[in-house]
Amino acid sequence: MGLLEATLVFIGLLFFAFISWRRLDWGIYLVVFTLPCYLLRPQIFGIPTTVLELEIYVLSAIWLIKSLQLLDFSFQIKNFLFSRRYFLLPIGLIFLGAVLSTIFSSNLRISLGILKGWFFDPLIFSVLIFFTIKTKKQIKVLLSALSGSGILVAFVSLFYYFSNDLTFDGRLKAFYLSPNHLAMYLAPCFLLTYFLFSAAHLKKLKFFWLGGLFSMALILYLTFSFGAWFGTLSALCFSLWLNFKKKRTFWTSRKKLLYCYIVILLFIIGVSFLQFPTEKIQSLLNFSRSSLESRLMVWQAALKILNNNFILGIGPGMFQEYYLDYQKYFSPYLEWAAPQPHNIFLAFWLQCGIFGLAGFLWLLIRFFKTGFKLSAIGHRSLVIGLMAVMVYILVHGLVDATYWKNDLSVIFWLTVVLIEISKIKN
Repeated sequence: MGLLEATLVFIGLLFFAFISWRRLDWGIYLVVFTLPCYLLRPQIFGIPTTVLELEIYVLSAIWLIKSLQLLDFSFQIKNFLFSRRYFLLPIGLIFLGAVLSTIFSSNLRISLGILKGWFFDPLIFSVLIFFTIKTKKQIKVLLSALSGSGILVAFVSLFYYFSNDLTFDGRLKAFYLSPNHLAMYLAPCFLLTYFLFSAAHLKKLKFFWLGGLFSMALILYLTFSFGAWFGTLSALCFSLWLNFKKKRTFWTSRKKLLYCYIVILLFIIGVSFLQFPTEKIQSLLNFSRSSLESRLMVWQAALKILNNNFILGIGPGMFQEYYLDYQKYFSPYLEWAAPQPHNIFLAFWLQCGIFGLAGFLWLLIRFFKTGFKLSAIGHRSLVIGLMAVMVYILVHGLVDATYWKNDLSVIFWLTVVLIEISKIKN
């Protein structure tokens, strides 16, 4: 990063600190809105970091200073640790697994960087959200910030498309490292925008969210990320089922649900018809050098690695190194660059060990158990929206790493903590 870029980053952080000092919740909204800033990677005293991390650290320092001024700060912390212990236990297990796997990693520097950026920072930010976001209105503004970020990314991506800045196979990646990275960020934003659109009462607001939905849907299509498409449609089907499930008029609601599913099915058929002549679909049908076949090879290698590192895993960020080392056990790889094992569950097991995987599964069970309870008694639109995002993360996560990136890890923990907040906030 040059002098000019460093100066701009410094000025931006000063402005961010000023806003956060005035209103801590505004600082949280800004962090969420600027999640793509993790792609800006300055160095401080030779230590690599990201603008997103710096924002979280500045916000944490301001929160700590302001909190220490309160006489009951220590009481609040103790009460939080005790009252939310069943929420914190699976999180502690995930963190324990990640730390242990890092300690025994063959490259401590890489694993520490991943531990910091994809576990420590998002968890700190989640704590700030828990203590700062106190009302349903604030939760809605927070989700609106994430949706607005997705809409802005979609509009910027359009300039890349019209500039013909595409990958070699004609897919749109914009300023991200790959089309899948772009899709994995936009899909949760699209789902939240859909629920903000459904909950909006003002016509102007509805038109704004509707425009955002169309723009993000277009960009998602242009990424040609089949995993993101399937995950998003699965999340929509889940949310429709949950939304109609509690209706009193059994047959009417079931008919509406059936009509919605028919529309989604027709949409899938239409998109499939458009994609049928493409090289990607043909390779999938022929099972020859397709993305599915390459993923099968990655999964086979991941299971082989896991067989030899069952308890502690291999350390965060170490899959690529092990993957290449295990080439001798297989025929030539179709995909040589595989920083993640293309499966969220395998990724947690390999990089956080058996403890991290157990904590992850425990947290998911608690998340959906809480979500189903809340959707039955109130907060329906909010809770269903958050659960839909998690469904997307898990469904797309079957074929990709929908957690293992700076922005995606923040979205995951944001979704988890907002469900927990919904239990106690009005």
